[in-house]
Amino acid sequence: MNGSSRSAFEAELWQLGYGAHDSFDYHPCTHQATDGCAIFVMPTQESREAETYGELGWLVYEGCHACCVATTHVLLCGGLFTHLRVFVGGVLTESFGAAEIRPATEPIDDGEEEEDPEDEDDEG
Repeated sequence: MNGSSRSAFEAELWQLGYGAHDSFDYHPCTHQATDGCAIFVMPTQESREAETYGELGWLVYEGCHACCVATTHVLLCGGLFTHLRVFVGGVLTESFGAAEIRPATEPIDDGEEEEDPEDEDDEG
């Protein structure tokens, strides 16, 4: 991600083909804070079945600084995210997970390569 602002981040997601963000409803903040804290998280295939990165999509949690910090700690402990970006006052303050965000239409690389039956050694 080139931009360190929330608006630049959202613009880049839009350019990469991601649609509207879903709300991350874990323990909603009820403090009605206006300090501009937000967490953008892309789940993993373990938590959301998907074949492309766009199908995983992005979830957004917004709340006061204390609630965002608490939610970030929960997400870090759970580890079920591909990307995690924390913005405070519209500025990127923390980034976890893969550095490069892939285009939404790109198939998810699960790290396993399919074996070609013709490549197997014949024994005997």
